[in-house]
Amino acid sequence: MKDELEKYIEDNISTFDDFNLDEEDKNKLWSKIDTGLSEPEVKVIPLWKRTSFKVAASIVLLIACAFVFSKMNTYGYKDQMVNQELRQINSHYQSLVDNQIRMIKMNSNLNEQEKKAFLVLADDLDVEYEELKNELKEGINNQKIIEAIINNYKKKIELMESLLERSNSSKNNFDNSEIIL
Repeated sequence: MKDELEKYIEDNISTFDDFNLDEEDKNKLWSKIDTGLSEPEVKVIPLWKRTSFKVAASIVLLIACAFVFSKMNTYGYKDQMVNQELRQINSHYQSLVDNQIRMIKMNSNLNEQEKKAFLVLADDLDVEYEELKNELKEGINNQKIIEAIINNYKKKIELMESLLERSNSSKNNFDNSEIIL
């Protein structure tokens, strides 16, 4: 077939050159060709109307919901455990800290400047505690954060005990020096 087409083109090449069409004529020719062509039918398959699609979508939705709820319950349980542990730590250590602060405020051997300096230091430790508590809410490495909170409380208690010991030892030294004289 190619040979016949090539032979026909070679024989009639001069007639092809005779037809010079301007743009307007070309557009008219193509519009006639275009109207003569039929548009291919597009076959649409509406999946959402089929029962099998509805069943599959329902199963996927149920599995996704179950997965989300299980994750929420797991995180909720972990948060409850962390919050309960934090409450226990706070109640234990806060009562010790409050008792020590009362002793410092009532200590007559400490002057007001020493008491204020200590309370400023205690406030700094409270700010550090709040930062640790905020990190605990983020849920990253909760065990280490809880250990840091405990260390914060221990540091505060040690500082208070040290301050009280120094104030009591200075009183004892003063009393002993009076006796010696």
